[in-house]
Amino acid sequence: MPRTRIEGLLASFPKLIGSSDQHTFVETDAVRYVYQPQLQSTCRRNLRFGANEFDVSIVVGRTRSGANKSTFFIIKDEIPNIAQRFLPLEELFLVLITNKQSNILQDIDSLHLFARIVSETCRSHVDEREVSRNAFELINVFDEVVSIGGYRESVNLGHVRTIVEMESHEERIQEEIERNKEREAKEELARKAKLMDAQRREMAKKGYTGGGAGGFGSNSGGNFGGSYGGFKSGGSGGVGFDSSSVSPTPKPYDSTPSYPNAPVARSLGKGMQLGKKQDTTQAMFEAIKKDEGLVDTKDKNASLGRPGVSASNVQREGVHIAIDERISARVSRDGGLENMEVKGKMELQVTDPAKAYIRVALANAYNETIQFTTHPNVDKTLFATGVIGLKDPTKPFPVSQILPLVKWRLITKDDALMPISINCWPSPSGNGTCDVNIEYDLQTDRIDLRDVTISVPYPGTADPVIQSADGQSYKIQRQTRTIDWQLPLIDQSNRNGMLEFTVADEDVNGFFPIKVTFNSIKPYCSVNVGDVVAVDGSTRIAFSQETLLTTEEYVIV
Repeated sequence: MPRTRIEGLLASFPKLIGSSDQHTFVETDAVRYVYQPQLQSTCRRNLRFGANEFDVSIVVGRTRSGANKSTFFIIKDEIPNIAQRFLPLEELFLVLITNKQSNILQDIDSLHLFARIVSETCRSHVDEREVSRNAFELINVFDEVVSIGGYRESVNLGHVRTIVEMESHEERIQEEIERNKEREAKEELARKAKLMDAQRREMAKKGYTGGGAGGFGSNSGGNFGGSYGGFKSGGSGGVGFDSSSVSPTPKPYDSTPSYPNAPVARSLGKGMQLGKKQDTTQAMFEAIKKDEGLVDTKDKNASLGRPGVSASNVQREGVHIAIDERISARVSRDGGLENMEVKGKMELQVTDPAKAYIRVALANAYNETIQFTTHPNVDKTLFATGVIGLKDPTKPFPVSQILPLVKWRLITKDDALMPISINCWPSPSGNGTCDVNIEYDLQTDRIDLRDVTISVPYPGTADPVIQSADGQSYKIQRQTRTIDWQLPLIDQSNRNGMLEFTVADEDVNGFFPIKVTFNSIKPYCSVNVGDVVAVDGSTRIAFSQETLLTTEEYVIV
């Protein structure tokens, strides 16, 4: 029903009710209005009629003249010989608009429930101002009584109260998490402030204080020039430490040291020069970053593209073929593979025009479980035989351009096809600590994994205690609260390994998700180039090949 239709029906309602009507509904040709006056205040009283005492509701309403107020009683039906008096209000009505085919008894029951809801929501008194102020709450409660299709829900006032007052368990958990984060941030700031104070005291002990025989200069007013990295001349002429001027970015050294009672040196061209002053402030911050496990943003961004992969040192020929594969996997914490996807592509670059008329023969490439897609200019019929060539053999491959030849995709849920499996075994001790064992197992023999990093999160605020780690290479990242277990190479010689550590927390869910990154110089799908020959098949062409397998997202959840 459009809004204009609703507004028209509501505008017609005051004209349909009369001053002497005793009915609570009005019917037109299309709709039925079921209504009742919305009373302003009620209270409970015990009234005595003769020898009997009754519990009644005293309702205060306004008469139609609006000059005086009158009291009337709504008595329970089972009380005999007591009539009900009804004085409607002139200002506020609660109206329920339905079609004429609806059950009027159910409509009246719904109307009474709405009236009780309005009185419950507008607790002080029901008037136009109070209804407007609680409009949002009223709409929210009405929505619990009537469904989207206009049908009455099987609820009563008690159910509605329970639904409205219901609290969200997830919201309380989120608020508790936010409070814990704020508390941990404050504790971290306090700890770093204490560390900075300790650094200042340590530097002060090493001689970076003003005055005394250790100062650089004399008491006659010589100084070391302007401030540099938080160091400036003291009041007695020596080098003093000013804690208020320490900053991560040292100020440039822009003055020349002056010595008292020394003759002015003449310019003799190039001569002996003093050594450059060591940047002690920068060294101090480097030490703090090392202690805190902080990672430099520049270094971190530089390693994002292909983690752990250095520049290729393959000697390129006139025909160069690059094979790139990306693997993504999501593994459940009980070891089952939820989904794994491998995307690969082969690119060709011809730099010698004399070698542009070629065909590429693949080795061990075709597999019915792998979905291959070829470039539009590649002959699909020829590719079915394992050979990549142009549809028109009289045309050469583009020179000095990187041309994508083939793309492939492998999707599987077979646990046996995972390149590496990770298992986490947390064991709460019952005294506030948890012993954790992380083990890996190389699943496939055809590829070797290089630059493997297994990043394990840990709960709590204290640093974990590493009991043992195969490879003896790990880093505790305090900033991200993870343990980075680093393994340069995983092959047949070390296809199994284990990391054992202890944390001061018993939350077994805090050790997930575990993220794994690695790379390999062998393709996972075994797509390789067997040979490159001329189009006429008479000459074999020398070529170079570069293969790289990396991870996009390999997580254990």
